[in-house]
Amino acid sequence: MIHAHPDSDARYEVLGDRLARLRQARGLSKTDIAGRLGVTVTSICYWEQGRSRPRLARLQALADLLGTSPTELLSRDSAPGSDHLSDLVTRMRAEIAHAAGTTPSKVRITIEM
Repeated sequence: MIHAHPDSDARYEVLGDRLARLRQARGLSKTDIAGRLGVTVTSICYWEQGRSRPRLARLQALADLLGTSPTELLSRDSAPGSDHLSDLVTRMRAEIAHAAGTTPSKVRITIEM
């Protein structure tokens, strides 16, 4: 378990919500994620519910799989509309990867504002 901040429980509630949203946006099932990370489906369920927390190495692998960063998964601060933008980027990353015959974790998208 990771306890980086006193408010880490709140951060992991955010993690659960974001994990579920990004997983669904990528069209991945809990079984898909569990298989790719080498964990049980129950672990994924618990992470999404905020009942348990992934270890740091798993958090990094999870972020890579979802095409984001651990910081983004844990961040409580998001600009208005950033969840929509994040979903859009995640979907586009998956589409580009499919068209290129690679995995979404190999696709990098940069947005300058």
